[in-house]
Amino acid sequence: MVIHQMEYRGLNLHDVIGSVEIAIDAASNKIHIYDTEHIVEPEYDFVTKNYKLSEGFWKMAGIIKEKQLFLNSDEKNLDRWIESFKWIFYSSGQSIKIYSQSVMDVYKICSIDNEKLLYEKYFSRLTDESLNSK
Repeated sequence: MVIHQMEYRGLNLHDVIGSVEIAIDAASNKIHIYDTEHIVEPEYDFVTKNYKLSEGFWKMAGIIKEKQLFLNSDEKNLDRWIESFKWIFYSSGQSIKIYSQSVMDVYKICSIDNEKLLYEKYFSRLTDESLNSK
């Protein structure tokens, strides 16, 4: 499995510049995003009572799409381009959010048993943070 890594810098909720780490697994159409600074992390929608993709995410996805970084997709529409990948967010609150086919699933790291889906580097950071916070 070849993983291409990159960094994205953007503004968080408090208008502070921060970094997001991105690992792209083009062979399996998975994009892993390590973001504990709330830059592109999905946000909770109180109306639908579910998570949705944030404005920061849309900006980042547009940049990745335009650069065609390691991803083979001729899709012109950003919405459909996003849907062609599985987005895995390693985020604050010791949770992992997985966005695929317009559905956002949220998992607490303590309840995850299928690690084949995950990028070990980012997953281990969240589990280390979880152990250190106790």
